[in-house]
Amino acid sequence: MATTATTQRRGLTREAILAEALTLVDAEGLDALSLRVLGKRLGVSQTAIYRHVPDKAALLDGLAEQIWSEALSSFDERVAQEAPADWRAASCAYARALLSVLRAHPNVVVLMLTHPISTPGQFALVARSLARLANAGVVLPGNALDLLCALTVYTTGFAAAEVAPPAGGAADEPGAGLAEALADATNDERTQLERLLAPMHEDGWNLAGQFETGLSALIAGWNA
Repeated sequence: MATTATTQRRGLTREAILAEALTLVDAEGLDALSLRVLGKRLGVSQTAIYRHVPDKAALLDGLAEQIWSEALSSFDERVAQEAPADWRAASCAYARALLSVLRAHPNVVVLMLTHPISTPGQFALVARSLARLANAGVVLPGNALDLLCALTVYTTGFAAAEVAPPAGGAADEPGAGLAEALADATNDERTQLERLLAPMHEDGWNLAGQFETGLSALIAGWNA
């Protein structure tokens, strides 16, 4: 009779490994991720994992692929539901889909910032979404690659500022030093700083609005 471990090895797949890796990182952060820990969680040896994921670098690439799969699947759904009229509307749908997924997985945001699309699996996901976009009648500009890069960097950077765990541990309460800075400022400096920060006290000022303002400015100013 086959042992439980043998049965698990036979059923082990790359997809199962990456899914468990994402579950682990969501719960405990990137520092907790290792092939040894994954083996224990899956009930298999580290050697069994090597047959599907050869090393830590491949594991991280696969983890990024999991996020791209979620983000581009969400983008495809938005395209199907919203029927964007042009590349501008499609670009906004892409950025919003990516941000939504990054918000759901804050512990992988830094990984996404430092691991651009590079693997065959990741390019295959992009190709699928591009084909579906073309089939929906959306024509991308000639500099679509630059646009995609700009949107991705903007969105992942915004997500990092919003939800990524702070480097070195939690910082002081946001704005804790403002009163001290105002007290030490000259009249002119205080006036300009208060003018700069005035929108923070208005109704409706929030991170979602900041993201949309920046996204609109990026799209409106894009030279296609």
